[in-house]
Amino acid sequence: AKLRDAMLAHHHRIDVILRKYRVDIDPEEYSKMCNIGLMGIAYRWASGEALAKIMPETWLQEGTIVRAIVRAEELLKKLGDVAKLLGNMRLREVFLEAALLIHR
Repeated sequence: AKLRDAMLAHHHRIDVILRKYRVDIDPEEYSKMCNIGLMGIAYRWASGEALAKIMPETWLQEGTIVRAIVRAEELLKKLGDVAKLLGNMRLREVFLEAALLIHR
């Protein structure tokens, strides 16, 4: 719950900044960018829980969950590459470790 609340707070702060500088972005589209609906599912998956055990507790389709987790893994790997380019090897390791946790 703490992580979810922190993410939503950051999302709101960015929204305030975008509005302050009159960045042309559709408010409805921006609100959809912070979809935390899969957060708990991805956490359980990364913790080693079987998808068969997760599925009965969600209304999402299996393909949607798998696709989201694969995309998250790809994003984490790219963020690791960016951290390396910035010279932050510790952050790179964190991103790559997270990518390994969700890869199966």
